[in-house]
Amino acid sequence: MILEELIYKRFISSENLVKCLATFAESPAIFSPESPEDNQKGWNGNLQYPKIIYNFDLQANEERHSAGVLSVSLLCQNTTNIMPEAIEPLVKDCLRDVILKPTGDTIYCFTWARTDAFTIEEKQGNMTIGSEIRFDILEYSSQETSDPDPVMATNKYIKELCPECLIIGYDRIEEITEATSERPVIYCRLLSINKSEETNTVAWMDGKIAIHILCPESKKRMKLITAIANSMSLNGEIILLDHSPMFLKDLQVNYKSDYLKDGQIFFTGHYGLLRYRAKQKLMQNEMFHYD
Repeated sequence: MILEELIYKRFISSENLVKCLATFAESPAIFSPESPEDNQKGWNGNLQYPKIIYNFDLQANEERHSAGVLSVSLLCQNTTNIMPEAIEPLVKDCLRDVILKPTGDTIYCFTWARTDAFTIEEKQGNMTIGSEIRFDILEYSSQETSDPDPVMATNKYIKELCPECLIIGYDRIEEITEATSERPVIYCRLLSINKSEETNTVAWMDGKIAIHILCPESKKRMKLITAIANSMSLNGEIILLDHSPMFLKDLQVNYKSDYLKDGQIFFTGHYGLLRYRAKQKLMQNEMFHYD
């Protein structure tokens, strides 16, 4: 499925949200990118409200560190009993700590940015009362590099430490995955790689990695963060996939950081790249002959 279809599928899966909305062609009044006209066949009589119109723009916003913006418009009328304020929490719940994986390798999640209320005066004294909810779209791209891969090694280390967790880049991810207290979702992200020193045989690299832990229950999330950080501190190293050690430096934990955008555990992995020299071939005039 494409991203637009997965968002729709997520919305209609919420019974609490669906029962608040009008229906069109016997389906919940959820549309993208625009709603059918009020006089179009398919509406249940004069009941065209409440309804949802959503649209998104996958254009990177470097200021907000997002891959795009999702806009969800809630439209009600002053003649209905349900107002946008009652529907907004249900929309947020649909996208909270949820990972969507459309066709391809890119994974997306959403974080609430702002809500703007508005009113539109219409004929015959009716008034449309609405709210526009904006979410930042975050892209959790594949972090696989080349051997020795510090992120893949970190994924494997955390999976062995916390087998109940779902590790992005290690475990199989479904089209729609919800992070729960019983199954938190963890994403390891490579921030940068710098060469720190080199010898005749090894080039030593410093890879900075951030670990995101998605869990709706703050108490559970804090315990998990502490458990992972303590284990990494005591071990002092993570074994790479080529069986060489990656030494852990500058380990930091920030419980107050945005776990969707920034992560909570940050460390530098110090690992080596072996220099393999090809055996030089001797030129004909450089060979020695002995009788």
